[in-house]
Amino acid sequence: INASKPVNEWLLEKLAENVKVYCSLLDHITPEKLNQVAGSGGPSGAAAVTAYLQEEAQKAFYRKLEMIEGAGPGLTAMVTRQVLLMQLDTFWQQHLKNMDFMKTGMTLRAYGQKNPLTEYKLEGYQVFLKMMSKIRRNGLYNVFLFQPRKLTPMSRDRVKEMIPNREARRRQVKEIKESEAYKLEKEARGVAIDKGAAARSMNLARLSLNVRQVLEAREGLGELALASFSELKDTFARSGLLTLGDQLVWAQACSEFELLEDELHGEVYIGLVGRMEPQAAKAPPETDLEDMDNERFEERQREAQKLFESAQQDPNFVQTLAAFSEQPELFLKELKAASQEQGWTREDVQKMKETYAMMGINLEVMLQEMRASADVLPAAQRELVDYMQQMLTDPDSVLGENAKDTKSEKVDA
Repeated sequence: INASKPVNEWLLEKLAENVKVYCSLLDHITPEKLNQVAGSGGPSGAAAVTAYLQEEAQKAFYRKLEMIEGAGPGLTAMVTRQVLLMQLDTFWQQHLKNMDFMKTGMTLRAYGQKNPLTEYKLEGYQVFLKMMSKIRRNGLYNVFLFQPRKLTPMSRDRVKEMIPNREARRRQVKEIKESEAYKLEKEARGVAIDKGAAARSMNLARLSLNVRQVLEAREGLGELALASFSELKDTFARSGLLTLGDQLVWAQACSEFELLEDELHGEVYIGLVGRMEPQAAKAPPETDLEDMDNERFEERQREAQKLFESAQQDPNFVQTLAAFSEQPELFLKELKAASQEQGWTREDVQKMKETYAMMGINLEVMLQEMRASADVLPAAQRELVDYMQQMLTDPDSVLGENAKDTKSEKVDA
């Protein structure tokens, strides 16, 4: 708008059209309405049009945020954070390039009797202000463009449909590892190198802890406790999970996580079971026995997590894990011996389940999955799976049988 020209020469029709391009919620703004707001024109008329557009844009922005929040509590915070991070990353990289380019011409300012350093700082500040303006503009534009999509909880059958068989997954991993892109990325980002079953087990346990921390951090910010598999791509790669099938197998074995699917774009999201929607703050309820039990259980979980994190630094723990992972018959022998010597009870079996759960692994589900593919497992692993499944379902019979075996061994001796 050129305030020095008459109102009939202002390009109000084009202005109204451009406003609708940036935000469909401003479709009520017409050239006639702008002409009415402009009045007799001049600086006061231009200021009135600017104030009117700012007010309507602000109303449209809050309506858009309400629409996004209506699609899912906590979604607004997640979307705005992701949009701003994306814009900051893009424009900051360009800003650094612009600053480097400016350095090449600053030495010429000395010929004009100007201090190159001072000129560099002044112009650099102006470039920075322009960058911030572009971030705000593009950020608002992307928020207006965002359209919430429904995420569908994935049933176990749906997850199984998306998981290729074991041989197909191995072929996919082999192809990825032989690609030049993987080798370059491994060198640049420190992708996990295969070091045996123990290292893989430790990496998967750390992965559970890392993903849980990310989701809990988002939950603490009032956002949806969700993360997409694409977002966790590098984290998965560092843990050795290179294909979607392997990632789904891992997620399905973790009892604390829940999977959702964006069917339109084929994206998979992971979240904390029962905690993907932020809850409004409530007054503390009266303490009862159930609350006390929950608090004690959560405290035990926190202690178990700390114990596991410290055990990861113990080389003896890692070596023992390696021996048991690579020799299942040894693991089975030691498990039977420990249950006999220590007189295991149902409570001890429950503690074993809690230890695996602390690492994010549902032991019962994991054993069921292994049993389903028993035809490709070595005989020693099949025996171990059968024994542990029986111990979980009927611990009294297994532990009692172990005691009989011990007595018979003593008699034979």
